[in-house]
Amino acid sequence: MGTTQRNFSVVGKGAHVKDAREKVTGSLKYAVDLKVQNMASGKILRCPHPHAKIVRIDTSKAEALPGVLGVLTHEDVPQNDWESAWFNYRGKALDGTGRFVGDDIAAVAAQSEEIAEHALELIDVEYEILPHVLDMEKARESGAPEIRCEGNERDPYIVKWGDTDEGSAQADFTVDCDIFYESQQYAPLGRNACIAEWLGDKVTVWTSSQTPSELRDGVHEALGIPLSKVRVMAMPCGSSFGQWWSNNFMIITVLLARKIRQAVKIELTNEECMATVKRRHLERTRGKMGCTKDGQITFAQIDHLIDNGGYGFKDDVGFFCVDMWGKARNGHYAVHGINTNLVTAGCMRGVGDCTLGASVERLADRLAEKADMDPVDFRIKNQIVAGDELRMQHSRDNMKGNRDAYIASIPPHLRKDWPELFHLSAGGTRAILERGAEAFRWKERWKGWATPHTVDGPLKRAVGVGTGAHVCGVEFEGSSSAMVRINPDGSAKVHCAVGRQGRGSETTQCQVAAEELGLPLDMIEIETGDTDSCPWNHGSLASSTMYRTGWATRAASNDARRQLLEIAAREFFDGIAPEELDITDGEIHPKEEPRSNRRFTFSQVLNELRSETLGQTSSITGRPAVPMPPSTTFARQFGAQFAEVEVDVETGKIKILDFVAVQDSGTVVNPQVLKNQVIGGAICGAGFAIYEHLVFDEETGAIKNANLLDYKLLRCADFPHQAQVLFEESPDPVGPFGARGAGESPIAAGISAVSQAVYNAIGVWVDLPMTPERVVRALNAA
Repeated sequence: MGTTQRNFSVVGKGAHVKDAREKVTGSLKYAVDLKVQNMASGKILRCPHPHAKIVRIDTSKAEALPGVLGVLTHEDVPQNDWESAWFNYRGKALDGTGRFVGDDIAAVAAQSEEIAEHALELIDVEYEILPHVLDMEKARESGAPEIRCEGNERDPYIVKWGDTDEGSAQADFTVDCDIFYESQQYAPLGRNACIAEWLGDKVTVWTSSQTPSELRDGVHEALGIPLSKVRVMAMPCGSSFGQWWSNNFMIITVLLARKIRQAVKIELTNEECMATVKRRHLERTRGKMGCTKDGQITFAQIDHLIDNGGYGFKDDVGFFCVDMWGKARNGHYAVHGINTNLVTAGCMRGVGDCTLGASVERLADRLAEKADMDPVDFRIKNQIVAGDELRMQHSRDNMKGNRDAYIASIPPHLRKDWPELFHLSAGGTRAILERGAEAFRWKERWKGWATPHTVDGPLKRAVGVGTGAHVCGVEFEGSSSAMVRINPDGSAKVHCAVGRQGRGSETTQCQVAAEELGLPLDMIEIETGDTDSCPWNHGSLASSTMYRTGWATRAASNDARRQLLEIAAREFFDGIAPEELDITDGEIHPKEEPRSNRRFTFSQVLNELRSETLGQTSSITGRPAVPMPPSTTFARQFGAQFAEVEVDVETGKIKILDFVAVQDSGTVVNPQVLKNQVIGGAICGAGFAIYEHLVFDEETGAIKNANLLDYKLLRCADFPHQAQVLFEESPDPVGPFGARGAGESPIAAGISAVSQAVYNAIGVWVDLPMTPERVVRALNAA
């Protein structure tokens, strides 16, 4: 399954997404729309304190209220820890302790939502108020209030190479930074709900989730029941950006339904979605970087803190910027995950490449200014190209033994088809920077560091450039898989557990299958959410869907195709080798005779009486025959973005005037879908750069702007309607037809482009978000 073919039939075409009609007509069903027979309504009682332990809980008045079907407390719950993917949650469903304002304490099931809400008011809880800590710096101090039994701070996640002391001595210029990042909210354009129904000792769960397999695992862990007794039916959601993976309210729904022996639906309010589930980490970077007079980075030394809130358990924030800037001769990156009494924090689109990555970009920009280099040229000089070593895996010994021992242990029949491990297999930023600079007219508009190209009274205009990188899926926690079934009528169905949060995976996976099978796209359908029919898969996180799931879909399609051609060769082509056959538009024919009259449809082959079985084949099921290579060891996606901004130095208001985004995600499977991904990422990144942040109560940590009125989002009208999106296709040797991931590098690049443009306009670096107040304050302090 190489990547040399470029004359594709389905791949590369801007096919309409399969659920477009349902979306625009409002008929697409989300979890909030779903009802099942005899369904009760559930509501969650939430902790009013930042840290408190239940001394006594009396539910008798609530249980006596007419219409109440049951109350769930920590006394009803198995005390098993469960984990969400990548340690976004680790803990018990309920354990009698609240670790942030809004934490789950108990749940009520009733005949209506109104009765359930009334019943919550009747639950009498006596709390022991515990000491709390909201600041991650204070939470890591000796004697700080203990939030978790494991301690508040995880062991540091370290990536290092070379000798940073030696690199510092070689540097002609050195800069440092101390940057604090506010917490961004996912702000989903649509709420979520969960329905759980038990039949005997088996449970079915309906909810919007990017990770149906991971959610099934979470139910298994929390309840201690076999995986075979858990079925998840993951439904679409309006957006997610990492919020709707597996969440604790889903586990509570399952437990509540089991207690009352009746189907239960818990539907979150918008405030609950924004204040009680998950958010991007609060983060802080302290770092140094140095370079020679000619702009070669000699060292990078970064110490980065992330606030995990109450239940996050991460030690790594996903910072693949370390690879992108990997030409630095020496490096030491350390990330520290710290728990506080704030709402749980976890992975949001772009994760550390939006924060730690923005810090690295700022350090690099300040060095480029000292070296008097254009920021485009400085990036080209210091960012990796295909074949370069990936630093992120340089000091990692989490595989079987060290790197050499691991590589030697790989079976030869697998290794021969793999790219060089721990080195970049394809892509890079040089081509996208050069192409973007030309499209943006960078050389004309760039006037130098801290220099606007136009000044009109208080209005200053300038340009900036930013780059972003990210992984293309991860192999940790489990391999990616898919299944493809060819039906007797010649149609086919893909079964793969991925999310449907608006980025077209239900369409692009079908395009991959259609291309491999040789079928028209309208003959392919897909099941994405049913864990009873879809094999285990990581789901849609860490930019896995196109690269890793797409690989599995193509491999499964290839296996189904092989079986089909073997039957056709024997029954219709006089026993020739199956390799001598090909498929075009759903018809099998000799490869060397594409216009031959000897053409047979899938249906003819599947319904032919087979000579060895004396029966029809009826259907064929394809599965990947080998495991996917470990993609973290070679595959990355890249984005370069260019922004023009206008800053009013009197009011501090920032306006984005022009934007060009160039993306290298390998072969483009669907240009319209990828364009939407890139523009969406750019808008999300620009919003984080100039507007978005959660406001926490200084005393309690409660979120004060948990609504879409007070939480400011960048709207479509705030972003240039003429923004260009360009693609640079450097085919990957492993990805499906050369495709790579795409979802997260665009948001990282957008943040840095806007930040640099603002600096060039006003001559002062402003920490994110660059609100009008912060811009004016920075100007006054300069």
